[in-house]
Amino acid sequence: MKKITFLLIFAFLFSGLYSGQAFNEKEPIKKLLMDYINKMNALTQGTQKEDVLELFDEKYDGNTVYVNLSGALVRKNYKKKDIAVQLNDIINDDNYRFKLTLEKIVFQTQKERAGIISAVIIFESFIDKKLAEKGTMLMDLVAVRANGGWRIAQNNMVRVSEAKDIGECVCYVYGKGSTKFVTEVYFPSGLEYSQEFDAFQVTTKDNKRIIKSDNNDFYWSRDTGKVTFKGGQIGKADNARKAIESVLKNLYKDSCVNIVFN
Repeated sequence: MKKITFLLIFAFLFSGLYSGQAFNEKEPIKKLLMDYINKMNALTQGTQKEDVLELFDEKYDGNTVYVNLSGALVRKNYKKKDIAVQLNDIINDDNYRFKLTLEKIVFQTQKERAGIISAVIIFESFIDKKLAEKGTMLMDLVAVRANGGWRIAQNNMVRVSEAKDIGECVCYVYGKGSTKFVTEVYFPSGLEYSQEFDAFQVTTKDNKRIIKSDNNDFYWSRDTGKVTFKGGQIGKADNARKAIESVLKNLYKDSCVNIVFN
């Protein structure tokens, strides 16, 4: 899963904002927002990357602060060249979707050569049609007149994650020899990360090697190394720990885009 970065946040922000509403042409910052909305919405349906990039000033500067579920802060700065990279990520990722809902505009002003909007936005992102993250953003956008038109010159963003149902997971694997394992998995679950312990045993029955968990049996072929569940292959491993990792990826596939094993 590609991690959400500034451009995705910014795309969220305007993917529904002011849709279907008229704007005053004496307020060019609103027109700029509408142009951005329309082009981002059609990015994978005919709009080219260059059509979006032309909305940004060459000296564009963006700053974001991301507050994750644990309260940790992630700070990043972005230039126009970084936006080009993020646009490529959006175009090339068929599994990722997003949705923005405007909660309120808290400030807006239009000057002859500059315009400013501050807004509170509720955002949702989806991976494979599953909710990946939900939260709130406070955004301050500045647009300036440049080269005969209006361009986005500055964006200051604070994004607070309030719920995650699918995303990055962390797993600790504790083994006793090569036949008994206990795992500790941390996975996103609503407003916080949940923790779950699982126990596995590698055994043999009717000359078949089996990985037994509390509720399921997984088969691990001696000849091919394939790990299967209910007749379908879920992985391939040449040692017991790797086989357990394949099992865990299957067990937590609804919550974990990726599992980091320790």
